[in-house]
Amino acid sequence: MDDATRRTYSTDASPCAVEPRAVAFVETEEEVLAVLRVCRELEVPVTPRASGTSLSGAAIGPGVVMDTTRFKRILEFDPARGRVRVEPGILLSELNAYLAERGMRFAPDPGSQDLCRIGGMVGHNASGYRSVKYGQTGDHVLELKVVLADGTSVRAHDVRLNSSEWAEVADRAEALERVRREIEENREAILSSRRPIRKNSSGYNLVGLAESMARGVFPLASLFVGSEGTLGIVTAVTLRVLPIPAHRVTLLLYLDRFEDLGPAVVDILAWSPSAIEAVDGGSLALLDREALGVPPAARAMLLVEFDDGDLAAIADGVVGRIRSRYPLSQAAEVAFDTARQSALWNVRRAVFPTIIQRPGPRKAWGFVEDPIVPRDRVPEFIEFLAGLARRHGTEAGIYGHIGDGNTHYRPFFDPMDPADFERMQALRAEFDDAVLNRFRGAPSGEHGIGRIRAETLPRVWGPEVYGVMLRIKEALDPRGLLNPGVMLSTDPWWATWGGLESRVPM
Repeated sequence: MDDATRRTYSTDASPCAVEPRAVAFVETEEEVLAVLRVCRELEVPVTPRASGTSLSGAAIGPGVVMDTTRFKRILEFDPARGRVRVEPGILLSELNAYLAERGMRFAPDPGSQDLCRIGGMVGHNASGYRSVKYGQTGDHVLELKVVLADGTSVRAHDVRLNSSEWAEVADRAEALERVRREIEENREAILSSRRPIRKNSSGYNLVGLAESMARGVFPLASLFVGSEGTLGIVTAVTLRVLPIPAHRVTLLLYLDRFEDLGPAVVDILAWSPSAIEAVDGGSLALLDREALGVPPAARAMLLVEFDDGDLAAIADGVVGRIRSRYPLSQAAEVAFDTARQSALWNVRRAVFPTIIQRPGPRKAWGFVEDPIVPRDRVPEFIEFLAGLARRHGTEAGIYGHIGDGNTHYRPFFDPMDPADFERMQALRAEFDDAVLNRFRGAPSGEHGIGRIRAETLPRVWGPEVYGVMLRIKEALDPRGLLNPGVMLSTDPWWATWGGLESRVPM
């Protein structure tokens, strides 16, 4: 393997960098099994990778990076049952283009939807713009085919625990019986660790597993969704697909006052939107306001979508409510035609690339960028984030899927400046404490724990439940070959940031 390829695969969409020893390009399950067999023999770790769009550092590793981008066929489409079976390397955009010709779609729609692949979405339990109505990837996964670290291939779907099927599964993969016992023996602690948030990509889905197993069903797919490649390698995915909505209405609202953003979100949620996106004034200030039609006075933007019901009446009701309670920078825009809706969405889609391309040494580093809090705490949380940046001597972009309580927060720093790096560390400490304790939230609503948030995981769930996660990992991957350093790690968040290891004591 040449040095240039290893360098290419040493990074993903996060700030992290880990150079692999080799890259393996797989196209079939047989090739996945062959790579795993060699890696077991040589004691070399394996990191499954799709497009490398991970924002948390989960798609890089020190051993063999397994590139699945050629492993991308559509295996079966069943319109009558509303399901499709695909290989993990297929692009979301390719899948939805195929489905659109048949009047269907896969509902989760991350911002990276033109680049991300189904395998990565499963690994991170991704969601996206319309998660307020359609939830996360895991809500649409019906079955997985998974290769475990020892080479065992498993059909991961809902299995009744008192059935002959479960006996066969436990006989085929004894480690899964150990997983079952761990969850059942610690059910009370697991359920007590639940946080009052609408979605979560922070560790294994133990709460969902414990709830289902109390009803006598082991939802095996839920064990692997969101596990970031640490428990097995997915080789096929069966997804629930939905009809494309016949009509949509999109509303664009610009608020004169930033402090109105949170209360306005609460008002709009009462109408059950399919999407509700927010952008703060600091982020709007970075955009080409004239080209995008952003009014100069705007201090916050809300982009809202509805896709069922009496859309005209809903739009009138929402606009009337917001206009009567909050000063608007310009008249609310209501779009029913798809061309204008796309133009309105372009403002929201422009935010992230604009923020990360901001000129100057201070950049929008993604080390606190995916928190989620209870929806009723959103107004207070937005105020906290704005003040947090000011207290640590910087500015920040604040935007995201605000209807879920899931915010993307990007403070501007220069980590190569020792003083700025100290500010980053102080901000991160205050941020973690507030998200976990004051707001009862979690560090990741959709982007995953990866390497950047791993040290927070014991604090999210507490030592008892975190210990269950460690034992599940040990049961399914006793030699620690699958994606080491990801999710279950005590390394500090900056440990694998390119260039920082030479400046900061490890």
